[in-house]
Amino acid sequence: MPKHHHKVSAKNLFIAIVLNIIITIAQIIGGLVSGSLALLSDAMHNFSDVLSLFIAYGANRLSGRPSSSEKTLGYHRAKIIAALYS
Repeated sequence: MPKHHHKVSAKNLFIAIVLNIIITIAQIIGGLVSGSLALLSDAMHNFSDVLSLFIAYGANRLSGRPSSSEKTLGYHRAKIIAALYS
């Protein structure tokens, strides 16, 4: 069975980062106003998602670099390393 690899768009990752930042800020404000520790903890969880998306965005941009005589496979391994840390 052939595997289908979808190319991840940098634009889509950027939109996801912006939306998650907005959600995180809204949860922080809501948690502080209402005194809800649950909202604050969920905001920190979403913040960790934002960090993972930043790592994925950087790896996606880095893996797009062309290969050279020194790096015959290019930078495609950046996505694997990013998956390890995110």
